[in-house]
Amino acid sequence: MNKYLIVASDERSYLDLKNVVLELKNRNLPYFFLYNDSDHKLYPSKSIEQFKYDTNIEFTDKKYSSKTLGFDLPFKPTVLLITCENWEPEKSVVWEFKQWGCFIGCVENSSWIYNSIKTKLELASRKSFPSNCIDVFFDHSKWALKTKAQAGWWKQKSIVVGNPRYDDFFYKKEKEENVIIVWGSMERELHPKLINIYRNLKNNYKDYKIYYKPHPNEIKEFPEILEEKENINIIQGTFTLDNKHVKDPYRDNLNDIFKKSKYNVGIFSTWSYQLLLCGKDIIVVDAQDSGLDKELNLENFKGHEYDFWKNILNFNSFQHFTNFIDLKYLSNIKKENHDLISFATNYLGYYKDGVIHNNKSKNYKKVLNLFDEYNDKNASKRIISYIEDGKIF
Repeated sequence: MNKYLIVASDERSYLDLKNVVLELKNRNLPYFFLYNDSDHKLYPSKSIEQFKYDTNIEFTDKKYSSKTLGFDLPFKPTVLLITCENWEPEKSVVWEFKQWGCFIGCVENSSWIYNSIKTKLELASRKSFPSNCIDVFFDHSKWALKTKAQAGWWKQKSIVVGNPRYDDFFYKKEKEENVIIVWGSMERELHPKLINIYRNLKNNYKDYKIYYKPHPNEIKEFPEILEEKENINIIQGTFTLDNKHVKDPYRDNLNDIFKKSKYNVGIFSTWSYQLLLCGKDIIVVDAQDSGLDKELNLENFKGHEYDFWKNILNFNSFQHFTNFIDLKYLSNIKKENHDLISFATNYLGYYKDGVIHNNKSKNYKKVLNLFDEYNDKNASKRIISYIEDGKIF
């Protein structure tokens, strides 16, 4: 019988893995779930007192010492499940337990909606040691896997199961008010465009209360927006409706505003999924207005972006970097990204020249398949079925 070790080093990882653990519990399979549900990544070997655990395995005198976890396990696992595998401490945990002989599965933590230069760079870095020791990656949708494969991913290492994070998701829709939220971005090419969209909407929709929701890292990258509090109505906090036991005044305020919101404006991407599950009206910003096309401009990577990636992927010149990205790849994905935005706007709504056009279709749920192939709340069952039986239902 397999014995499972599941490790989550921050809240995001915890949310991605908790329903998989519940499936193990329902099947009465032996597991030990070590998790940190705060929003800061922590190393268990350095901060074990801030971690929690859940297990159905009885402790005995027999112990197995783990360096990366910083304590003795009551059993020797045969399966390790993680997410966010390209960061520490997950990378160290993967390598230690691969040496223990574990089968390692990684639950994908991104929806991979668009392809870009950064997509190709990110996936190349994820194919390096020790991430390449992972046996299987559990992807959310065929679209996501296609996006990854187009950027050079090992398609044979992935299996499409859906998104386990939302297997237990429930949202009761509340009365909406004249509230618009513009969802920001930490990317240098996108941030100024979205700030400008916020300002245009503020000028054009005087009878609406309009908020700007920065990406969690956006304020770090652009601290100057806090100096404009009088002109930009900022709501901070990490947006999630599926971790109710963590109390955070910023998050509670954001969630309250979100529930009242009539329109949510931004680039069609990962943040859109939870809003679609809630039945919210999403207003898609096109590639030109959002700055997405600039993410495909190699010239924008000269300087600190190239300096960052050359050390990770060992580029010896900018020409080497350009050859790796491949101009044909850029041409293909630019068309595909535009087609994706057209598909989304056909079913949702769109922003253009300071105006919201809400043409949400009754068939908008077709868009959900981009994020979750099945949308049946059975992703966790598929993951465990694959490990136990070698197939999904």
